[in-house]
Amino acid sequence: MTTDVKAESLNEARARLKAHFGDFQGENYRDGWADLWDKGDFLPWDKGFPNPALVDLLDQGHSLIGTATVEEGGKQRRKKALVPGCGRGYDVLLLASRGYDAYGLEYSATAVEQCEQEAKEHVDKYPVKGPGLVNGNVQFVGGDFFKNDWLAKAGVEGKFDLIYDYTVIVTSFIFLFETPLSQ
Repeated sequence: MTTDVKAESLNEARARLKAHFGDFQGENYRDGWADLWDKGDFLPWDKGFPNPALVDLLDQGHSLIGTATVEEGGKQRRKKALVPGCGRGYDVLLLASRGYDAYGLEYSATAVEQCEQEAKEHVDKYPVKGPGLVNGNVQFVGGDFFKNDWLAKAGVEGKFDLIYDYTVIVTSFIFLFETPLSQ
């Protein structure tokens, strides 16, 4: 019975999102995300905690991603991690608690404000985890992932060592090209 209720709720959320984005066609889809954040009454992707897949990757995936630091020029430096479409910033705060300098990118100014509020009010939910680690720096920035102007706002030079995304590329592909990923 619970599964049916969850499936029905998921189908309702999908239908509501599809109807919402009907007003934001082509490149305007980004404004659709901002509109949802501004209204704040329908954010079905916000579960209130970091993505369990990221938690598992950080806990068990060292052979894939290594550690949060890297040696460069004979000195250790923190790796830079980017979470595009970071929502309220749960994944960004998790990455910082694992020693990364973590950057959250959101198109919506309202979402960026909510990230900063989440960081201020709930940083204690993200204790440092790892021997000899200290929290990495956290920065939230507003901008469009597909344009580079936000990099200057974030003060980022060079590259990111880790980009964790499970929303921006997929949704952008669907909205910009109006093509399901299966094609």
